[in-house]
Parts: sequence; structure tokens; C-alpha cells
Amino acid sequence: MSHANRNFIIAYIFLVGLPVLGLVGVLKSGRTLKAPFSVDGAWKIQAVANPASSACANFFSSVSELPLAISQSGKTLVVSLSGGSKTTTGSLEGKTLTAQFSGADGSTNCADRSLTLTATLDPQTEPRTLQGTLAVNHCASCSLEFRAVRQPRAAAGGAH
Repeated sequence: MSHANRNFIIAYIFLVGLPVLGLVGVLKSGRTLKAPFSVDGAWKIQAVANPASSACANFFSSVSELPLAISQSGKTLVVSLSGGSKTTTGSLEGKTLTAQFSGADGSTNCADRSLTLTATLDPQTEPRTLQGTLAVNHCASCSLEFRAVRQPRAAAGGAH
């Protein structure tokens, strides 16, 4: 075998063989990965119990009138309440969504406390639903049990 042919074979192994082996390894290791559930979109909040019985009734009734908006990248979420006036990051672990908002509405009995959203996704229903609570931290009388239904996405392009 000539020196040129040997160099060609060595170069071929390094430039083609090793990347193919690397690709096979990545595909094998990625086989066990599972994508997180999709929670991206607009959600309509419906109170399970009457928010009028809560010390924070005005705040919770205003929250339930506007959609809950969620943007998702993997397990990381950006969650917006009250038409975007309250926005924070959150996470999705399995079927459990959590988000922590800083400073509750000043009109509540529990002003300037953080707000926690905790919900469980039911991926079997269509449209998908979230069941959970929205609570002002360290204020037992300020919590709202809710059910949220994902709203249909707007049709692309629209009618002309």
C-alpha cells in the first residue's frame, strides 16, 4: 500500500468514521429522553370555589377574568397573570407546574407578599386542563382553588 493511500484511509477514519460513531452514541443515549408535557399557550382560569369568600376576593376575581399565559422552553416556563401585569418564570416537573410571583396586589389584606401558583396538568383531556391553587404566601385566607382550560390557538394566517 502506498503512503498516499494509507494517509487517505487514516484521514477517512478520522473525518468520517469517528463522527459517525459519535452520532450513533448520541442517538443511543438520547433514546431514553422524554419531552416534557406541553403547557404553552393561553389558559382560561375558572375558580373552583367562590373567590368572594376569600380575603383577597377582588384580586382573585380580576385574575380569573384574564387568561393565564404560559410560554415554554423545555421544563422552563414564563408565566403571566392579569393580562401580563404579573410575569415570572416557573418550572414544569412531570405534570406539576409551579411559579412564584413577587408582591401580591396592594388591594389585598396580604399586600406585598409573594404569590405562588401550583397546578397539576391532566394531559389526557382535550383541551388540556390544569387543576391547582393560587395563593398569597403566609396568608392562609388568601388562596384560590382553580381549574384552567387551555384555549385553542388562533388559526395561522387568518381569514381574508
